[in-house]
Amino acid sequence: MAHSRQLFHRRLFSTGEICPSHLEEVSDQILNKCGGLPLAIIAISSLLANKERTKDQWDHVKNSIGCALERNPSIDGMISILSLSYFDLPHHIKTCLLYLSIFPEDYIIKKNDLIRRWIAEGFIHKEGNYTLCELGEICFNELVNRSLVQPDKIKHDSWRVHDAILDFIISQSVET
Repeated sequence: MAHSRQLFHRRLFSTGEICPSHLEEVSDQILNKCGGLPLAIIAISSLLANKERTKDQWDHVKNSIGCALERNPSIDGMISILSLSYFDLPHHIKTCLLYLSIFPEDYIIKKNDLIRRWIAEGFIHKEGNYTLCELGEICFNELVNRSLVQPDKIKHDSWRVHDAILDFIISQSVET
């Protein structure tokens, strides 16, 4: 449990910062629902990183997880966690995420190439004073911040989609 807590808190709090006392109990409850699964912990902590640090917000996320991971800490539980993260995304970012289903497992993604593809497909639309490339970068960074796209450990400036996340993306793109 200590390693799970460390992984969870590392994503949510800066170095040296501790979990606020008003979030300790709900934090432990969320970790229990994640069942020690690193991908689940990363997905939920990435989702919470974009939420206010209030007990109500965190309770809402905890309650949205349901009991799937408590009953079955396997693929069904992971789907529950990934669904929560997916349905929390803005529509245009969901579209960009679903586009990743065209890539095979273990495919190395170059960020700039992917952003150009999103623009060519019409997924990125002009907003404010930003260029399309800047908006694509913002979208990409949102997927990275939520740990839906991860840096490749071998090749610099290359990215991958975790196999479990890719399976989820493919299943969602088939349903959509």
